[in-house]
Amino acid sequence: MQEALVQAGFSGVEAGAGVIYARSRPELPEFTAVAEAEAYLLAFAWPLRATAAQIAAWNALHPQVRMDIHLGETRIRTYAAAEPAALRDWAGVIEAMVAQCTEWRRATRQRDEGM
Repeated sequence: MQEALVQAGFSGVEAGAGVIYARSRPELPEFTAVAEAEAYLLAFAWPLRATAAQIAAWNALHPQVRMDIHLGETRIRTYAAAEPAALRDWAGVIEAMVAQCTEWRRATRQRDEGM
């Protein structure tokens, strides 16, 4: 998987204690890849606590990439093979999740917050 991530253009690819860490873009947090049976469990967390309704809406739209709360952050998880198409799909889902979480955060701000 490490080599597949590098070849697919992911940055900061490192492994330790059975976990592979990588970034879809250098400015985003790391995601993890852990070998399980014949696939890898990929997980990415964003520093926002989504509501139950937001999580349910995401999961309805993305049944293969489940969202939950883990260690106080919103997390997505899916199983994928070490194949270019699957890794490109994962990078796209990370982008969609970051955009969605950013939208949710902006929707909760008060009108004068940050001024």
